[in-house]
Amino acid sequence: MTTRETKTAAIGKWTLSGDLLTIIAIMSVSVMAMAFLQPILPLYLTTKGVSPSVLGLMFSVGMVGMVIGEVSGGWIADRIGIKIPLIVGTFVCAPIVVGFVFARSTASIFLVFLFWGIIRATIFGPGRGYIGRIAPLDNKATFMAIYATVMHVTRSLGLLASGFIADNWGYNWTFLFSGGISVVAGILVVVRLRKVPLVTSGTDAVRPQFSGQTLTQKPPVNLRSFVVQCFLAGFHSVGNGIYSFLPLLATQVFGATATQVGMLLTIDGVVTSTLFIIFGKLADRRGKKLLIVSAFLLTASAFAGLALAKDFPLLILSMLVKSLSQAMFNPAAVALLSDTVPAYWQSTAMGIYGAAGEDVGSIIGSAAAGGAWTAWGSSSAFMIGTVSNAIGAIVTYSFVAGKSRKGQVSTAVSPTDAK
Repeated sequence: MTTRETKTAAIGKWTLSGDLLTIIAIMSVSVMAMAFLQPILPLYLTTKGVSPSVLGLMFSVGMVGMVIGEVSGGWIADRIGIKIPLIVGTFVCAPIVVGFVFARSTASIFLVFLFWGIIRATIFGPGRGYIGRIAPLDNKATFMAIYATVMHVTRSLGLLASGFIADNWGYNWTFLFSGGISVVAGILVVVRLRKVPLVTSGTDAVRPQFSGQTLTQKPPVNLRSFVVQCFLAGFHSVGNGIYSFLPLLATQVFGATATQVGMLLTIDGVVTSTLFIIFGKLADRRGKKLLIVSAFLLTASAFAGLALAKDFPLLILSMLVKSLSQAMFNPAAVALLSDTVPAYWQSTAMGIYGAAGEDVGSIIGSAAAGGAWTAWGSSSAFMIGTVSNAIGAIVTYSFVAGKSRKGQVSTAVSPTDAK
């Protein structure tokens, strides 16, 4: 066992190593860069004459890119290490984001969306996979909640700054700020992970951190459970794809400004981030299935509220319910997924889960919402989220076991030990 591993084992299950904090910092800064674009992209593109139906297709193309990026990023991390996908998802992302400023034709905007989706997604599989390997089984949802909390805090900062910059300096500056922050995340990779080689051994990359033992046999993957959980992520993420139309709802139906949209999304992020750890601990103690079913039902009611909202108070209330349900769902769902896959497949599983579940769901949600909005109005678009989450609650109740699998060894390796 290395000196680093000895120190980690002695400290116990609540250790947050320097390398883990570095990974979280890189992820959080990258998420902040992405958040700069969330409130203003729909508004910016509508000023260019893009219709809601085409806008939905553009977001869907971006999600198709994320499918490719998440799977490939996780696969690369499990086989040769996390550094290459992190470098790609930070440094390479910056010029692609700036490409929105120079894209003039509809075809070129679609192309930027595709490459932006591919590149920005390469960080998610490695990041969540690393936490899945390092987290103790009995507190995995709490670890995932800590990670999600930091992500949402930095995301909220990006959302708040985005609307302010767009209203005062113009949309182009928002894209430039986003690209600059991605470069900062890349610098963190180079400086803080400078001892990590670009290519590492796949067996070293999943060496158990707490037991000090090397895995000599690869345990099988529970494919049935894994597929079911990908479907659950898909049902939930249909709503996330529809939620990308919230800026249009706020501006076109309620007359909000870009700054107000940024503030609304910031409130959403702050509420979610303050509840992540609470619900992560609750999932570890009371069961992940209970939290997932409850989250689906709350999300369904939130989208019904958005569909029926006639004034700002109901809009804000529905957003708060959506924030509450997001905090319930994410840590429990990702931790349950991590429980069912072995250490050597954590980053790959997280990548596939993010791609086949979350991203595909968002693709369907964005495309369906854009078409429904154009054909029948905003209410019909948000009601799709109610239906998808109601189905998710039924599937969870029917096909997900009530308790996590016991006896799984929580394994990990510090990136600086993966040599």
